[in-house]
Amino acid sequence: MTFDARGLLRFYAKVLFASRGTDSRITKKRALILTFFFPFLMLVGLVHLTGFLLDDLFFRGYRTLQVKRPVFIVGVFRSGTTFLHRLLAKDTRRFTSMRLWEILFAPSITEKKLLLAMGKLDRRLGSPLCRRILAWEDRTFHTLNRLHKLSLFEPEEDDPVLLNIFSSFFQYFGFPMNGEPNPFVWFDTRLSSKDRARIMGFYKRCVQRHLYVFGPDKQFLSKNPVFSPKVRSLGETFPDARVICMVRSPLAAVPSTFSLFSLLYRFVNSPLDKYPMREATLEMISHWYRYPVAELEQWPVEKRKVLTYDTLVGDNPGRVVLELYQRFGFKAEPAYRRTLEEEDRKARGFRSEHAYRMEEIGLDPVRIVREYRDIFERYGFDTEGYAQEEDRAPCEERSPAAA
Repeated sequence: MTFDARGLLRFYAKVLFASRGTDSRITKKRALILTFFFPFLMLVGLVHLTGFLLDDLFFRGYRTLQVKRPVFIVGVFRSGTTFLHRLLAKDTRRFTSMRLWEILFAPSITEKKLLLAMGKLDRRLGSPLCRRILAWEDRTFHTLNRLHKLSLFEPEEDDPVLLNIFSSFFQYFGFPMNGEPNPFVWFDTRLSSKDRARIMGFYKRCVQRHLYVFGPDKQFLSKNPVFSPKVRSLGETFPDARVICMVRSPLAAVPSTFSLFSLLYRFVNSPLDKYPMREATLEMISHWYRYPVAELEQWPVEKRKVLTYDTLVGDNPGRVVLELYQRFGFKAEPAYRRTLEEEDRKARGFRSEHAYRMEEIGLDPVRIVREYRDIFERYGFDTEGYAQEEDRAPCEERSPAAA
């Protein structure tokens, strides 16, 4: 069975009967969500299931569609994966990606065709529905957009399609079981081969459905930080895949990830801590920094690339993209080259608006430098004086003056 019904029932049982004192405890917010929001999602899931069944009746050819040279972008959260994804997605002649509306509301071919027909009708009427949706986005995503620009019409990470079989990393934000590790953090190394095959098989069929509608002759482009622990499974499922792993200084990526997670947790929970599950999150980040890079080192050079955030967002992101194309054996058309030139001009005037202080989140920057020392040294990231502070601390503790 593809859907993990046992896992869903176990999670609900824990929330209802074993959540006291945890982030999943029953508060007014949680009661409303359990009563209305989650059942609504399950109803939507049944609609999707109906769509999947109709696909196999009316669009059976999608199953034999080949996924040629797909490109996957992985890396820890907040490491530039979204920027690279949207930069590559501008090459619309080559790539196609799932957009958020498709991921949430139309994973089946039947639903895609229905919503595309509705969109076409809306445009003929002057786009009144589209304008209402854009206004709703501005209100709903206002807070999150400070960290991650979100829109139903933008390419987005597609792991949430796995919510349809209750096998997504993101379901743990709705069911944060304190003390119970998220198994999808360790996908390749801790899940059984049976579960990995079940999940990746469903994901591949979702990719085939997307290509069936949006271009069987195109290359699929996907960005998912949560695929960092799935690199081996990606290679097994898509043998001619290309994978780009983004890497950013832990002094920037770690606190930014905590800020993002805090928003996601608080959306459907009432966590006891503003930045919950610190140790579990740090353990996750540590694995995602090291595992995909180690796994990719076994791949042919022309099928993988490790890229730093600073290199990508410098003055010439277009040049970086063209180097990726050359490495992967892709050809950049003149129109896309002009697009990259324009992105280079924008990059020269870009300055990030986000700044985070470790201390505000309850993290020790000296500890981050110590635990990720190999990352700092391998990629030449600046430690901003914290390495010197770490080296000095043991001497101070032993000195008579310090006593």
